[in-house]
Amino acid sequence: MEFRTFILGLTNVELEKYAKDSGTTIGYLKTHLLYGYKEPRRALRKALVKNSNGNVSELELMRHFASYAFDKIDNQNGNELAI
Repeated sequence: MEFRTFILGLTNVELEKYAKDSGTTIGYLKTHLLYGYKEPRRALRKALVKNSNGNVSELELMRHFASYAFDKIDNQNGNELAI
């Protein structure tokens, strides 16, 4: 399952537990990880995979961040460059 789909499919209670069990916060998940702004370090990446209970593989998690790196080449919000 895609990481984004997994996160968006969780209830608030499930998301809180997932974030806490993974060693992060809901705010960090939604602000930095959901949209691929920051790639998690190895320890957090492993925890996110482990605590997804098989719903997200490490490869799927890495694809999530790679797709933002290549898909939004101009900038993070997809706007055209001003120059």
